[in-house]
Amino acid sequence: MKADPGTILGAIIVAFLLSTVLSFTISFAVNLIGVAASVATTAAIGPGHHRVPDPSALPFAGLTIMSTVLQLVSAVINFAVSAFFTAGIAKFSLKVAKGEPYAFGDVFGGGQYFLSVFVVNILNFIAVALGLVFLIVPGVILAAGLSMSVPVVVDRNLGPIDALSESWKITDGSKANLFIFWLIAVGLTLAGMCACGVGLLLVAPILSIAWFYVYLRLTGQPVAAVSGAAAFGMSASAGYGAPPQR
Repeated sequence: MKADPGTILGAIIVAFLLSTVLSFTISFAVNLIGVAASVATTAAIGPGHHRVPDPSALPFAGLTIMSTVLQLVSAVINFAVSAFFTAGIAKFSLKVAKGEPYAFGDVFGGGQYFLSVFVVNILNFIAVALGLVFLIVPGVILAAGLSMSVPVVVDRNLGPIDALSESWKITDGSKANLFIFWLIAVGLTLAGMCACGVGLLLVAPILSIAWFYVYLRLTGQPVAAVSGAAAFGMSASAGYGAPPQR
């Protein structure tokens, strides 16, 4: 990253901020509609009432149902936004970690992986949530075992189910180390948040590249040569990575 901070930091930060802003905007709009529906319903049926007193107030009661539906739609849209930018950042980060040619626009070029990443994210969320509900440990194990599913999708262009299965195989015997990696990642994230959130602009790119570095190590693939990258003298405009090493 030190060899080409302009491109690497800039690309991931821009994608990260756009994803955050879009998700916040969508959630804010839906919550605003929900508040408006609540106010309208209260005005129609009166405070403290739990049923609609007359047929004329039924449309207002329908607003509450609409608000609930919008919340669900908002969650799906936010998952979609996250999947789009996750796919792009994954494509970019994988190239950087491998030492392959990369460019700023790669963070917006994950469209071909969007659907698979979208489904993987939802399945991951459901699986980990269920594991955490029943017992904390199963949830942690599932999270570790499925953590390489997105890298697998982008690197091998596999479908969601195959990616989840392959991720479980890749992480076999390494789940404890991955858990330690997450603890370090959480610590760095908290440290970044303590600096009024500004530190996250550095932490997010570091963790993204580190995630794919771990993936490449687990799969025995070559990674970018650190010393070679520094000597390569990359420029932000050129957007090329260093030669890989094993």
